[in-house]
Amino acid sequence: MSIDSLLIALFLILLFSRVLGECCNRIGWPPVVGEIGAGLLLGPSVLGWLVPTQVLANIAELGVILLLFSIGAETSIKRLYSAGRQVAAVAIIGIVVPLLLTGLAAFYWLELSLFAALFYGCTLTATSIGISLRVLSDSGQQQSSAGHLILGAAVFDDIAGVILLSLLFNFASEGQLAPLAIIKLCGLLLLFLLLAPPLGRMLVYLLRVFSYQSQTPGYEAVVMLTLISLFAWLAHLFGAPALLGGFAAGLALSRQFIWPWQKYLQNPFPFTHKLEKSMQPLTDVFAPVFFVYVGISLDLSQLNLSPYSLLLLLAMILLAFIGKLAAGLVVSGTWRQKLIVGSAMVPRGEVGLVFAEVGRQLDIIPAKVFTELVLVIAITTLLGPLLLRRLLPKEGEA
Repeated sequence: MSIDSLLIALFLILLFSRVLGECCNRIGWPPVVGEIGAGLLLGPSVLGWLVPTQVLANIAELGVILLLFSIGAETSIKRLYSAGRQVAAVAIIGIVVPLLLTGLAAFYWLELSLFAALFYGCTLTATSIGISLRVLSDSGQQQSSAGHLILGAAVFDDIAGVILLSLLFNFASEGQLAPLAIIKLCGLLLLFLLLAPPLGRMLVYLLRVFSYQSQTPGYEAVVMLTLISLFAWLAHLFGAPALLGGFAAGLALSRQFIWPWQKYLQNPFPFTHKLEKSMQPLTDVFAPVFFVYVGISLDLSQLNLSPYSLLLLLAMILLAFIGKLAAGLVVSGTWRQKLIVGSAMVPRGEVGLVFAEVGRQLDIIPAKVFTELVLVIAITTLLGPLLLRRLLPKEGEA
């Protein structure tokens, strides 16, 4: 992608995402819906001005890494841990129910092979952390008990998704499973999640010492972006999604961070607050690029518009929606709280798109089914934030 193409692409993405995001916000919709709509408008589905490229995909992933960093910086590890039992229940139901419903439907209705139907169902078990947490953040609910529950379940889903994808990829490539490789992957993921936040905290103390010696402006922004990049790279090295590295770097800055040695060390909060604030402008610029790219990745012109195909598509969307919504049933509390958690688990976003693209590249998912699968991902990605926004408490409401 040439520099002039990249510049005009960024101009269009930032302009359209801002305008449509503002319009959605004014009518009571989440801005993320407008940003995904901007991608649909700019992409092959409508105007065809932009197409998915690796350069845009990388910038979009940087955006979601920064978004997860800002969410991690405000997350309480203690509250996240206290929601552990419910987190596991929500995540497991959010994986098993959609897998069974959509997998069986793909086998019987779409007439896919058993393995292809299993892959189809696994694709729709994904949950996009960024999309739902963006809606919660816009509504000031990211630190609520439901917010921590959603965050934990979405992280669990992402890790389970990586393991499932690795297992299916291994089977499709070699015709057999490699149990030792799967066990090794699980161990590496767990090791990263346990060690990354304390390591980040130690680096924060070290960076604070060097900040006293720095005489050039922009120290906080440079070192923070360096730290986020390092942890995102480490996450990828350990086999986890890179966005979890951004989240781990954010946890290291969190005011609620707890570790055994904190009582022996000087309070770093003024410095970590400066680091966090230095990254906010970058997050505000790059996070919308990710949501626009989700829309650009879709090409609705390839959709089969026959009545039977549309009916099947509607049925698959309904099953995918209900399957994730059911995850909230295990949450203790009112029906509204159950629906808030369930609706937050609905969007598939970039995680589902990655699954679908891998299936297409390996010739597991046929081209016709791929287009319809991507549309199911897209519509659930739009429906989830819309329902979540309507269910969240209004300002001043208990």
